Amino acid sequence: MKKHLKWAIFIFIVFLTEQYFLIDGNTLNFSFLLIYLFAIEYTFTETEQKKITSSELFPLIFFAIIGLIEDLFQGIIGPAIISKSITGMFLIVLARQIFFNWTEIFKTLVIFSFTILDETIYSSIIIYSFSIEIFPSLLLKKILISGLINIPFGLILSWKRP
Repeated sequence: MKKHLKWAIFIFIVFLTEQYFLIDGNTLNFSFLLIYLFAIEYTFTETEQKKITSSELFPLIFFAIIGLIEDLFQGIIGPAIISKSITGMFLIVLARQIFFNWTEIFKTLVIFSFTILDETIYSSIIIYSFSIEIFPSLLLKKILISGLINIPFGLILSWKRP
């Protein structure tokens, strides 16, 4: 119960911060940090590592809920659910395939690359679904800024894990 309350408070703080922390009028992708931390905590627990075939249903439900909350803030249901679920599942697969202890440099690369993947999937769905005209340089700038800002926060939150 204590763990669930901790996660609920953390989710509330992340989404509150995401809505009020803007750079050039763009919200940042702090919700990916929830996906990242959950994937690390879920994959590297003692019980999950002992299982031969672990369940991906619980993480997938968590990723979809985080995507749904983000979609509710945006007013469009679907794109964030898809992007968070895909990115989270890729992250779970990576965490299961890499058995060594993650260094800070490896965590930095994972946070940066998966934030870029998440933003690219989300932006592609939005642009394709609504035929939005956007300059590629502005989109690239937004994606790179989100990736770079997530690095220090992700490293601080995942300190001494795994």
